[in-house]
Amino acid sequence: MRSETLFDIPSANNWASATVDAILVAASKAISFIQEKSTSLSTTTNASLLLGTVLVVILVRQSFKVSQTKPGEPPLLPGTLPLLGHALSFNKDSNKLYEVARNWSPNQGPVSLSVLGQRIYIILNTRDVNAVWRSKSLLFDSVAEWGLATMFGMSNEGAKAIRGDELGLVNMYQDQHGYWRDALAPGDALNSLTQRFLNCLEKDLAKLDEELRQKGTTTFELREFVRLRLGNQSTEAFSGPKLLEYEPDIVKKLAIWDKDFYKLSMGLPRWMLHHAHKNLDDMVKAWQRMNGAPEVLPPLTTRIGMMGERGCSERDKGAANFSIWMATLANALPTNFWLIYQIMRHPELQATLHEEIAPAFNKENSLVDLNHLLNNCPLLHSMYWEALRWSTGAVSTRSVAEDTEVAGYVFYTGALVMSPMRLVNFDRKVFGPDAEDYVPERFLRPHEPEKGIYNPGIKAVKSFGGGVTYCPGRHFALNEIIAFTASVMRRYDLEFVEGQTEAVVLTSAPVVGTFPADKEVWMKISLKN
Repeated sequence: MRSETLFDIPSANNWASATVDAILVAASKAISFIQEKSTSLSTTTNASLLLGTVLVVILVRQSFKVSQTKPGEPPLLPGTLPLLGHALSFNKDSNKLYEVARNWSPNQGPVSLSVLGQRIYIILNTRDVNAVWRSKSLLFDSVAEWGLATMFGMSNEGAKAIRGDELGLVNMYQDQHGYWRDALAPGDALNSLTQRFLNCLEKDLAKLDEELRQKGTTTFELREFVRLRLGNQSTEAFSGPKLLEYEPDIVKKLAIWDKDFYKLSMGLPRWMLHHAHKNLDDMVKAWQRMNGAPEVLPPLTTRIGMMGERGCSERDKGAANFSIWMATLANALPTNFWLIYQIMRHPELQATLHEEIAPAFNKENSLVDLNHLLNNCPLLHSMYWEALRWSTGAVSTRSVAEDTEVAGYVFYTGALVMSPMRLVNFDRKVFGPDAEDYVPERFLRPHEPEKGIYNPGIKAVKSFGGGVTYCPGRHFALNEIIAFTASVMRRYDLEFVEGQTEAVVLTSAPVVGTFPADKEVWMKISLKN
């Protein structure tokens, strides 16, 4: 779960709508004035000229705005276009734009972007990222509220009611990370959730064992394999079995949402995104049917009760639980894909990995000691943290509630602050000259910068965000991914199909937190002898 990065920033299309609306309002006023004064062909002609002049003035003023900075603002990245600013390059490949900003900025200080009139400050180094997370005037609440209403199917009224302002209740946006931190912290609640997952996993893998005994070797696409095996069992751990009965393909639908969320973020009318909204509605309705169900994870049920106190509808409650469930899978699934993929790509390390995990399993290859996997498998953990670091596309986003100074610059009210975690995770000053490579033993090797060997430790990996919005689900994510990966290694032989070419992260893809592969990865799977 990476709740801080559930909500991508408002897309350029939203800002485009705001800009166009302003122009249309001004033009409408001009037209009304012209219509009142126009009494002849001559005056109509003059009126047309006047209208054209008004529009030109508006466009010029807007173009001037996007190419200027206020006193003390971070420098504006070159390359702005009239009206659009950096919108085209931002929408085409925002990750590439962040890299351009990093390479252009002196000392990797903050950089300003302009996207259709919306000011965005890009944070490019770890020190400044930490300063943003510590600030009390750079807020996540408004970003979360916008995201729930735009991408998760909640009504605007419901998203507003969660604040609790009018009823004098706790602001659920402000307390959500503390709430989930306590609900998913190491202890009885986390142990109970993890055991629910392990029970589901064992039943599912037993079915797969039987299938492979009958069929022998079979072929899977790795993303689909992880999605259905890990995804379905994690879902049942959170919701109980009913959700998958109501919507058997809900995990597949989530994969479609992963591709649709950026279009949903544009705020376009439903009729323009019919299929995306239909897919979203199917998942929200399934979760709505789970409202109050006794088998749902207790912390989810408690939050539903809090929403009821605020007058939220049953659909809004379903949308809220959908967003939490999405957070548990949206990054866990691709991260687990990359971990298994990299283990398959490094056969020279597999003997060590098998030796590490063996004591956690009984003679039937069932997992009986998760604590062993969590505490005595250094190479497996190094590869897990390296997969997180190497594949992250998370962007920590804040809105500026009041003028704020960061790194000697002024961040002005109304702007957005974006901290791309990939830049932090690929910082050569922290991770060394091989920062852009996947290095399985990165977090096992010595830290000898004078020799060009860097091991800053796993705390340097920022894929889970930080500050008050540090991902509360990171402990469960570790438990389920390590348990699933070790179980698959212990029970099955995996190998790439003949002709499979190397997959790399698709950094141009809009993502919630983890980049997908640039191609399908097909593998053969069979029971171990």
